[in-house]
Amino acid sequence: MKLIITGGRQSNSSLSYFNKEWSNGICGVIYEYDIKNDSLLEKVKYKTPLEFRPKENFSISFKSGSIHNNKLYITTLTEVLIYSLPEYNLEERISLKLFNDLHHVINHKNDLYIVVTGLDIVIRYSLSEKKVLCIYNCFPEIETWNRFDKNKDYRKINTTKPHFSHPNHVTIQNNKLFITRYKQQDVLVYSLDGKIIDNIILNEGIPHDGCVFKNKFIYTVVNGKIIEINKNNYNEKKIFDLNKFQKDNKSLGWCRGFQKVDSNNYVGFSRIRPTKFIENVKWLGNKLSDKVKLKMPTRLVCYNKNYSRLIKEINLEDYGINWIFSILKN
Repeated sequence: MKLIITGGRQSNSSLSYFNKEWSNGICGVIYEYDIKNDSLLEKVKYKTPLEFRPKENFSISFKSGSIHNNKLYITTLTEVLIYSLPEYNLEERISLKLFNDLHHVINHKNDLYIVVTGLDIVIRYSLSEKKVLCIYNCFPEIETWNRFDKNKDYRKINTTKPHFSHPNHVTIQNNKLFITRYKQQDVLVYSLDGKIIDNIILNEGIPHDGCVFKNKFIYTVVNGKIIEINKNNYNEKKIFDLNKFQKDNKSLGWCRGFQKVDSNNYVGFSRIRPTKFIENVKWLGNKLSDKVKLKMPTRLVCYNKNYSRLIKEINLEDYGINWIFSILKN
């Protein structure tokens, strides 16, 4: 069994850690982790071409992706890339003017559902018709095009922060879209035809990943928690706090990326980095003022079935992965 890890690499410069969050990535990276052999192998190193990004102060990284019919669908900040597996041949690039700070993409019935975090929306894009079919506004209090300009090329803009909702992940279950929202700490539920039909309150911190595993949704929370929700009854929740494994009160890092393999749970943690937007890391509390407590490296951690035991921990920065966004299996 191999896991596919997507993320980014920063410059070797000693100053790169202190760059702004939107200008510290030099390339996107994809690695395969062979569980049996306990080995990591780089498969893709990618840089976004100039025509699809800002000229200066830009960041390049892979964000979150998904696998469908032996193809890897992966986002950069301004592109959706489609790779064949297991060869990792780049088959297609999609880049639209409204793309800014993409976070996730999935394929459902030959339509792509793309999280455009920079515009606080999710879009439905037809692979066959090559056009946007629907826009799901993740901050419905204000109409999307009252906030943004349809004619502007947002790929050329470094950041649109601060965001109003900051959607992270999208999942489809029973013809419903489940979208995690950073600012509201919830899951916004849309029908496929664009109607808001529900809202799942999490309130355990900032949610990131959200995927379906058998009969439950599993969400990562950036403060180091895992939330399991019965997909048939949203009120049935289990919360696992992984901070219990830290003996020295250090921050675990940015908890992001999740995968189940047999009875084990693989969780990604990314090193905390400086940000202009202090509200993005205020969940750290008093750890924010102590640099020592922020120094946990980017890593892949394996826990047992009920998170009662930490089985294995792999420092990904030793391999050139400075932040992790998704953990996938084919």
